[in-house]
Amino acid sequence: MKIALIGMVGAASLVASADAGFAGFVAYSRNVGANTVIDIFAATTNASDKFLNVYDTTSNGTFVQKAGLATKTWKPDVAGFTSTRNTSDDSFMTAGTFSGGAYGGEYYASGNSTNDPNFVPPTWNATPASAPATTIPALAGWYTGDPTSVDNAAENMTSWGGGFARANSVYVSGFNAGSGATVNAVNGIWVSHLVIAGTGKVIGEDFTFSAFASIKDGVTGETTQAKYSFVPAPGALALLGVAGLASRRRRA
Repeated sequence: MKIALIGMVGAASLVASADAGFAGFVAYSRNVGANTVIDIFAATTNASDKFLNVYDTTSNGTFVQKAGLATKTWKPDVAGFTSTRNTSDDSFMTAGTFSGGAYGGEYYASGNSTNDPNFVPPTWNATPASAPATTIPALAGWYTGDPTSVDNAAENMTSWGGGFARANSVYVSGFNAGSGATVNAVNGIWVSHLVIAGTGKVIGEDFTFSAFASIKDGVTGETTQAKYSFVPAPGALALLGVAGLASRRRRA
């Protein structure tokens, strides 16, 4: 039921100028086995926009991490090409997509993904003794190590329709953000791959996610920075409450 409800957030209106690069975060969710897999894109207004960084991230979620030195952290395992969109048991951050598109029929995380100081080393670069990084450090950020790379270029998000439930973020604060546009952008840069134990988990309801992002506008050359958050869909919590009540009555 929750997977259906996540699409209700898509009607949320965002605040951004008509020529601003960053138009908010877009999350696509689906159930994979016993987990919910959520991929987050930094939506852009132009196909030529480039990702620079995400920062000041806050989230209260607990995420699934694959065992192993290269995969129990938030750094994508690009050496082994295991950090893909189809991974159902590993969470990671990325600064776009390797080669800017599908490679061998699959999308891999960018090797240019780099952590900022708030993404403390044990959660980005593991040690043999370190525990899996199942939470996102407060105010953590990541960026592209090569702003000119094709990896961090926008791609078309329309292929994420169909069985993928979409949720849009809402504008919080920032600069170079005016009024008039919505998040109905078809372009975006892949920035996060979140795996949550259990099916039907909804971003903004089962866990929070809020962050700033910086985008290099491919038309004006300006940098757009703004903060967006995922929030519960209008009426969704009430509907979930009714469903819970009905469930309790059936069990009784």
